[in-house]
Amino acid sequence: MAENNWKRVEYETWDEAFRGLVPAVRQQSVRVASYTQVLFLQACEDSFGKNLPTGREQIRGQYGDVAYKCGLYHQLGKALVPPEYQLWQDDFTDEEAAVYRKYTTDGRALVARLQSVGQRAREKRRGEDELPTQNTPWQMIRESCEQHMERFNGTGYPAGRQGAQISPIAQLVGLAKELDRLASETKGERPFDDAYTVLLSQEGTLWTTELLKVLKNAESKCRGVYNKYIHYTMTLPTTISLVERREDRPMGLLYRPMVSDREGTVVAYEAEPWFGAIANRPGETETASDVQEMLVRTGLIGDMSFYFLYEAADAVLRMENCKLDTMGVLVQMFPGFYNLGSQLQRFQELFDDQGIPRSKLMITLPESVYLNATKTRKEIIGRYLRNGVALVLDDYHPDKIDYAELVEMGFRYLRLAPELYVVRETAEIMQTLRQNGFTLLGKTADSYDRMVWQLASGVAATCGTVTGVPVTEDELIRSQLAAKG
Repeated sequence: MAENNWKRVEYETWDEAFRGLVPAVRQQSVRVASYTQVLFLQACEDSFGKNLPTGREQIRGQYGDVAYKCGLYHQLGKALVPPEYQLWQDDFTDEEAAVYRKYTTDGRALVARLQSVGQRAREKRRGEDELPTQNTPWQMIRESCEQHMERFNGTGYPAGRQGAQISPIAQLVGLAKELDRLASETKGERPFDDAYTVLLSQEGTLWTTELLKVLKNAESKCRGVYNKYIHYTMTLPTTISLVERREDRPMGLLYRPMVSDREGTVVAYEAEPWFGAIANRPGETETASDVQEMLVRTGLIGDMSFYFLYEAADAVLRMENCKLDTMGVLVQMFPGFYNLGSQLQRFQELFDDQGIPRSKLMITLPESVYLNATKTRKEIIGRYLRNGVALVLDDYHPDKIDYAELVEMGFRYLRLAPELYVVRETAEIMQTLRQNGFTLLGKTADSYDRMVWQLASGVAATCGTVTGVPVTEDELIRSQLAAKG
């Protein structure tokens, strides 16, 4: 494996070290953190580990947030090796396998150093053994990093610990990680159920009876974690080679290229949801507008919106991994989404989970929705904008909303109504908008002349029938890589 001139970094903060992990490892760590917290709180109820040397001090409900951090940072040692060694490969040589497995002990040393920053700093010198600690949360994170790959029968690493030699928090993190791995990698109709069954079958070998009792009692909550992150566990973005995707999934996104010049240079994509599995009409699909009323009636607008947002974020992340320089993806959002209460927390979780620039996931907001919004709805829209959600005011008519109001709200992206195109006065308005800091996007480029007019008037990117046909996410990545050469 080539190391691509990688240089080891001496991290000074937790966030810097976490960002040193490749995206797939960061995403897995977020999921493992959620599973760990669920299992930990159940372990407290079940009095798990109280007979172990450190169990009485560690397994306490007050440390629920610490348990989350144990899961989040359990792989932090991988930040100290090149990206090629952060994901296990079956063709690793013995030497490469040793480099990979060293992340456990490296992780303990790294978190110990980060914990001691600012404390007894003058006594801490690079290369010395870690500073000892009596701080229980600190000790929990250290043990999680070092021991989460140890197993009950001694077949784990790095030290081959057995039974009671393994810290109770490390046992919980190890079980959480294996549950996530199995549920994420299983190809079947019931990945979580299959993973759960496999873990139960390993009782007495890899896991203790007491630990699996915790899993049994927390099954429904663990399933909730799985469902929360199902958006991308089925489409884990490892870039190349691509993870197999389910062909029978009855919904998804199609991506139409958005171009920036008359030569057709693709700089972004517009993503439109589609729905299949129509009764008695196999192979047919419906658009978002076809099913919106049903989604509103069944209360699924919020969940389906974030399903597609996660899928679009996955596409952005894969483009980032492939070092494809684009503006990102513009998602056609359900208009009914803006009738919901604030979804800001879910946006925060999405960006934390996916680790993509917020500006690269753009979302349409129809002008008609904005015009009909109550004061409360507009405040929610304003909160999205203030927190970096890239809303694109779509089908904008300058005579209906003064651009000064949009500036005050925080809008930075506009897409004018297509009926205003190819008009001299519109071109002048577009110049004014650009001078006031707006990025203009275009659409309905259904003729070469119409596309050229938009580009000449200053749109950053436009799409339509002449810019390309809608493609799947995999086709998007392949075509972009081919164009890159």
